[in-house]
Amino acid sequence: GATHEALDRMGQEAGVKAKVANEAYKRLLQQTNTMRRDFFDVQQPKILASVMGLVEEVDQFLKFTLGKYAYTYESAVLADAITLKPMDGASVGMVEMVGDIDSKADLDAYLQATATRGGRVDRASIPYREYRMSLRARLYANPRPVFGVPLAEQLARDHQHVPLVLTKCAEAVEAFGLQNEGIYRQSGQSSQVSRLRSEFDLDAEHVDLRASSYASDINNIASVLKLYLRELPGGLIPAPQRAAMLELFTATNDEDSLADADRTRKAATLADAIGGLPAPHRNTLECLFTHLDKVQAFQEYNMMNSENLSIVFGPTILPPADNSPANAALDIRRSAKLVKFILDNRRAIF
Repeated sequence: GATHEALDRMGQEAGVKAKVANEAYKRLLQQTNTMRRDFFDVQQPKILASVMGLVEEVDQFLKFTLGKYAYTYESAVLADAITLKPMDGASVGMVEMVGDIDSKADLDAYLQATATRGGRVDRASIPYREYRMSLRARLYANPRPVFGVPLAEQLARDHQHVPLVLTKCAEAVEAFGLQNEGIYRQSGQSSQVSRLRSEFDLDAEHVDLRASSYASDINNIASVLKLYLRELPGGLIPAPQRAAMLELFTATNDEDSLADADRTRKAATLADAIGGLPAPHRNTLECLFTHLDKVQAFQEYNMMNSENLSIVFGPTILPPADNSPANAALDIRRSAKLVKFILDNRRAIF
């Protein structure tokens, strides 16, 4: 309820901000392309023309100075009766050599030789490309919450048969917590449980519960699983089937003293009722009880037999339908009996 509304509101606000930022980017990109066209089409030719004019002026002055120096030097040498200019007619003297300098041809040759060294400048306008968000950014923009989301809805959305939060928490408990005394009975740290919940709501697929930071306190993971089941809209077992299943149990009957035939009939009735559940609920329920059966197999170490597990998971899986204290207390006792019976007869029911 409130979580969905808050996430929807945050998503809408993020969408508006992203749209405003995108329009600002488009506007600035258009201004940048206008400036680039002005530079390449107008400013750059003016700059090059000015540079070329300056180069030509320097070349003319240098050529004039060299010519003047050559003439003065030759005149001084000839005055001393030394012939600087070769007499064979094939060689060139200093004055002719300076006169043969072609500054423009030399500059053109230099530019052609060095033009490709710096690479070709792309003068085309910068195209607009839609911003590609990172995976983390896309997740923040489009979160996939699992807490408080109807079971069938989230499984269809995520293309899963069983919720990832259940499978990942169960795998972590089976890997690190089967011998942890009081597993599922002890609560985790509220701050760590909230953190884990937020990560699952952001992207359950990429949550790694085997990391040391999570596995160091398995009770946090166990508490997250209980919280998920507790907040599941409509409960893990829908109301009509829940009422029919609870009718099979009374607060006073001792299921352990049932005759074998009665136990078999009750197990068959429950198997039919569970078999009639919608597939998402039936698959999830079977996965949960398979996991809890593994937990109770280590009861010698964790002290969590079927009775203790039923006290914890009875009200979680089958929340009281009536708000009155008396009826709620009755429902809690009956739900515990139901969970214990399923655990004790799991292989006959599933």
